[in-house]
Amino acid sequence: MKTMLLILLGVRLLFLSVAGAMCLYGLIHATDPNVQWYWTVGHAVVLAACVFLIGRVWASLKATWQQ
Repeated sequence: MKTMLLILLGVRLLFLSVAGAMCLYGLIHATDPNVQWYWTVGHAVVLAACVFLIGRVWASLKATWQQ
């Protein structure tokens, strides 16, 4: 059971990391003058949410690992 939970949390961490990387990529390319301001704000908000969720998943991974 513990192994399965660790695998699922690892997969969740992987997907959140990829989503965060895509938002970071979007922010890097937001300097293009053709990009509307709300796309930049959206990327920043989603990146912040991804960082928060990665921290929560990481805490869950550490807690599960210590049990």
